[in-house]
Amino acid sequence: MKLFIDGDQSRAICNHCRKMVSLTFKRRDVPFSDKKGFAHDILVGVCDQCDHVVSIPAQSTPAISESRRKALRSIEVRLPAIYLDMLDLAAFTVEPDSTPDFRKDLLCYYIHDLAHDPKGIQRLLSAHKLSLVSYTIDTVKIPRRRLSMKVPEKLKVELQRLESESELNTTDLLKSVVFDIQRDVLQKPKPLKIKALQYLAMVAG
Repeated sequence: MKLFIDGDQSRAICNHCRKMVSLTFKRRDVPFSDKKGFAHDILVGVCDQCDHVVSIPAQSTPAISESRRKALRSIEVRLPAIYLDMLDLAAFTVEPDSTPDFRKDLLCYYIHDLAHDPKGIQRLLSAHKLSLVSYTIDTVKIPRRRLSMKVPEKLKVELQRLESESELNTTDLLKSVVFDIQRDVLQKPKPLKIKALQYLAMVAG
């Protein structure tokens, strides 16, 4: 397989010019096939006549795949403040010196874990029932706080799959995830799970 560098030249058919053209390899931002985002600074073959991208060498495929993996999607919900307090306490219990971003890392870890656990939906629904019993108070208005985070496309897909299979909306599902975290970390601590989370906190920095 030939490896190209910036400035190398070749020839290929340009779909825009509709003919064989000379091309030069340059760094460009390349849109994903679904047009939802870009892979940045990718080496591609650019038509010397119309300046359109003509070819993408095989060596650029890993960089595009990595950019695709890291493409972020937004998750925003408003949760009763007690859930964010619970999440922050769990993060602090796992690692007192963790950064504020560890809250997101903890949620993402559990979403992924639940999505791949054969009993994940059972865990979610159990946590949902307990959350309804524990924090549904008709006589007191519990303040809500916004939870906003950016997650990889793959994790957003896992979240949507959990929503579909559990029949919970995003807000109720995230409340259930937080409750599942507090069961493992605060209510009935699981040493092996906490050790894995401590390693996550260390790696996340």
